[in-house]
Order: sequence, then structure tokens, then C-alpha cells
Amino acid sequence: MVKMSKKILVGMAWMALLWGCGNASNDEIADNALDGGRYFLENCKQGDFKKANFYLVDNPENQSYLKDISTAYFKLDKEGRQEFRQASIQINEVQALDSNHTIISYQSSFDKIPHQIKVIHSPTGWKVDLKYTYTGK
Repeated sequence: MVKMSKKILVGMAWMALLWGCGNASNDEIADNALDGGRYFLENCKQGDFKKANFYLVDNPENQSYLKDISTAYFKLDKEGRQEFRQASIQINEVQALDSNHTIISYQSSFDKIPHQIKVIHSPTGWKVDLKYTYTGK
């Protein structure tokens, strides 16, 4: 009886471990606009464009812009990428356009240039729409 209980407990522990490892995404769903923008920017800053993509509105135009950002990141030399990863992000303004659209104005200590991103509420959390950043739409 004790031997059987031990086997069941070990089996359950393995199942829990495998379930945790097999989880499709460890990305945290952004439940507000600021988190959606922050998660996207932080992952880009760290060079983790796969995770950044999770926080991006999924369409071909946004995918193209993310590829451009990734290419520019990897064109930096080792020291440049390190400086970029260590840069701080300063949020200057968060402007809610309505309950589903927010503009975040920010700058990085890396380039000190003001930037804006649009964050949109979706069924899978708040996502960045880079079209706004590049076209203003």
C-alpha cells in the first residue's frame, strides 16, 4: 500500500513537472496597456524577439517592423547590444485614446530620443501595434 502511494506520488510529481515544462508559453499576458507596452519593450531591449512577438498585434506589417527592429539590434556590436540591454526605459506619458487603445510615450537612456507605441486591447491581452510607431496610424 505504501509502495503504491509512493509510486502515485512520484508519478504525479513527474506529470506536474512535464506539464510545467510543456507549457506552450511562459509569457505573462498583459492585462493593461502599460504592461503590454512594457513587456514588449523589455523583451526587445533584451534581444528576445520571440517573446516580444507575443506582445505584438499579429499581422504581416507588424511582423515586418519587428524584423527590422531585430535586424538593427543584431547589427549592433557586442558592446552596443550590452549597452542597449542595460538601458533604462522612461515612460513620459500614457494617453488612453479609449478603453481599447493607448499611446505610450517613452524614451530610452540608450538613444534619449522620444518614441511612441500604440497598445491595443485584444482577447489575448494588450498588444503593441507598431504601425502607429512607423506610420502614425
